Amino acid sequence: MTIILDTENVFEYLSGLNYCDLADSPEERLRQRDTSQVTITHGKNFNLLISFADGKHLLVKQEIYNQHGETKGEFWTAWRMTEFVRQFPAFGAEVEKFLPELLHFDRDNSILVVRYLADYRDLSNYYRKEHQFPIAIPRSIGQLLGTIHSRTFQQSDHYDFFQLAHPSSLWINSAIDIIDQLDFITPNIYQMMPLECLQFFKLYQRFPSLAEAIDDLANSIEPSCLIHNDLKLNNILLDLSWEQPTSQVIKLIDWERVMWGDPAFDLGCILASYLKIWLDSLVVSNSLTINDSLQLVSTPLELLQPSLFSLVEAYLAKFPEILIVRPDYLDRTIQFTGLALIEKIEIIINQDRTFGNRGIVMLQVAKQLICTPQAAMSTLFGNNFTKLLTK
Repeated sequence: MTIILDTENVFEYLSGLNYCDLADSPEERLRQRDTSQVTITHGKNFNLLISFADGKHLLVKQEIYNQHGETKGEFWTAWRMTEFVRQFPAFGAEVEKFLPELLHFDRDNSILVVRYLADYRDLSNYYRKEHQFPIAIPRSIGQLLGTIHSRTFQQSDHYDFFQLAHPSSLWINSAIDIIDQLDFITPNIYQMMPLECLQFFKLYQRFPSLAEAIDDLANSIEPSCLIHNDLKLNNILLDLSWEQPTSQVIKLIDWERVMWGDPAFDLGCILASYLKIWLDSLVVSNSLTINDSLQLVSTPLELLQPSLFSLVEAYLAKFPEILIVRPDYLDRTIQFTGLALIEKIEIIINQDRTFGNRGIVMLQVAKQLICTPQAAMSTLFGNNFTKLLTK
């Protein structure tokens, strides 16, 4: 019988997991329960944060079941990353400290137990609240991503671990998924969407060069290493003491979509997440033109350019051979950046059923990135962009 976790039975469930540091005796477990706090946290899954009196924290996550009593199986995928690190200790020695600590996976009940990182904060939250962009943070992201990609690049034993042992039904190739959604634009869409959202589909179909460039990008995808496949600022945690010399600065979490894929997609997605800070700061209203909105932006792109440059520079320092194997790698990365912005538009349309001036600007930026990646590099990285081409 499937266990459905709640705030009442979670302690009973955890008591059977010896490595969760729970007491052995029923009396001590009862005392721990009475002195601990259980909090339901926001997320796409059902998440319970357990805060023990001794200062330890556990995050217990359960995937949501659909009407057929099934889940997406994403926790199984995340657990494979933990098994991968254990099976390949040389790789684990370099990256394990930057990953979440998954303690237990219950496949039958789709439950994952994670060591909660109380001394870290969401990176997107840091940028939003502090409005500061020190280059040490994107540099750490670039170094970690470059290490993961380079250490697994074209490694057949790594490929076998993920590709051959993974149920094909659980693979979610995010890049292909985004493109497929664009291919589903049919006359029926005009009956399903609000008038405001139809503007996106009209604009997209007005630019055949954009569709052609996206088709070319789809045909250029080269799965060659381990990728996170869902890389964004929300999936990066920042150490509260990141400025200390001993800090590792970041952790990369939520590996539910990890797969063998194209490294340019990962890099493009994190660049898009930074660009979204700029685009989200646009001041929009019916009384303002798009040019007015760009002039009134509260986070100018120039403020983010050093972060974008530092991230890619650090990435290439860890993975310089990628430019030799794939001379067009940066072009493809920039195109994937544009594709990730289109995905964000799709998410807004599907969830909020809106598409206004901010969406129009985002689509225009995405079009520039996808159709003219070389020209877009100077926009993203400023005057230093030529340095990246000589790495």
